[in-house]
Amino acid sequence: MAGPRRRPEPYCPPRLAQASAGATAPSPKDRLVKERLSRLFKEPLVHFLILGLVIYAGYAWLNPSDESESDLVIRVGEGERGWMRTSFEKRWNRSPTPKEMDGLIQEYVRETAFYREALAMGLDEDDTIVRRRLSQKLEFLVQDLIDVPPPTDEQLEAYFDEHRATYRAPDLITFSHAFVDPDMRGAEAERHAVTVQEALKNADDPTSAAKELGDPFMLQLYYPERTEAEISKLFGGDFARRVSELSLGTWHGPVLSGYGTHLVYLHDRRSFPEPTFAEVQDRVVEDWVAAKRDELNEEYRERLIEKYTIVIEDDPASVAVAKTEASP
Repeated sequence: MAGPRRRPEPYCPPRLAQASAGATAPSPKDRLVKERLSRLFKEPLVHFLILGLVIYAGYAWLNPSDESESDLVIRVGEGERGWMRTSFEKRWNRSPTPKEMDGLIQEYVRETAFYREALAMGLDEDDTIVRRRLSQKLEFLVQDLIDVPPPTDEQLEAYFDEHRATYRAPDLITFSHAFVDPDMRGAEAERHAVTVQEALKNADDPTSAAKELGDPFMLQLYYPERTEAEISKLFGGDFARRVSELSLGTWHGPVLSGYGTHLVYLHDRRSFPEPTFAEVQDRVVEDWVAAKRDELNEEYRERLIEKYTIVIEDDPASVAVAKTEASP
């Protein structure tokens, strides 16, 4: 009786058989690496990082030119044209021609391109002029944004009482002067001024006597009803203050100015009473609003500076001087 049939052995090519015979099972090290990688890819954090990279890559692929466009495109829209047109009209009191408008646009493009390149090169850093201009621009912006509440009658009257003297009209001074030219008289100028002053005291007409006895002067010799501020513009602050304090009806001097030496005769001084609140109410409102705006601006500056830590280092030169003075 025949035995059970044996299944035929599958045919294996010689090379494949050799490879199969030479193959070995994975080493423990390889199995450990595979297990760690498998465990790593199951971590939620890894999934989150992969998802973020995919989203970032997708956004960069869909928007390849956003950043370059914002950096390299100079747009001239209706807003820019309106600003150029308004600036031109304010300066020249007329609208620009099409050719002039093209020139304004080209100038704007050139300025904007240079401005962006300068920023990219860091030319704005540590520049005194740029720093001052930006600081001023911020101050102007803050002033425009500050909303000053309307004042009450009590606030206006209190402000008027505190600054009452500033609303009184300034005195009007009428004077004549005789000039002593230091270039003409040289070292004898002071002695000549004394001689002229003695002669002027006996003159009947101060203005005529000033012309006859004084040296030639490029401006007037007689000034009717001038305020101290107006006199200051002509002769300087020291001269104006001195003249405003002189007594009437006599010659005074010498009074010095940038021109030289003067002998001054005061004809008249008109003073005015202090006005009532009703007479200057409009001015008081304007002054109060301006003062309140300055106060709010100062508060903003203080709050802004409080954000920073201020470090003022010692001046080496000052320290050296202090040590020198302290040494015996």
